[in-house]
Amino acid sequence: MLEGKRQKQVAAVIEKELNEIFQRLGLSMIDGGMVSISSVKITPDLHEARVYLSFFKVKDPVAALK
Repeated sequence: MLEGKRQKQVAAVIEKELNEIFQRLGLSMIDGGMVSISSVKITPDLHEARVYLSFFKVKDPVAALK
């Protein structure tokens, strides 16, 4: 199903804010590797968001999520 305009706008705002939080708290550099937000998907009713992360050279991605 295609995302609507509002879903894309909300997803972009969430991604921007989370990127700023990651930078401010130093969460983008973990275990000698890098973590970034690859995408954000919003449900049509705008009640839920799924944030997809990318891990680059992180020794233990499961531990990094905690």
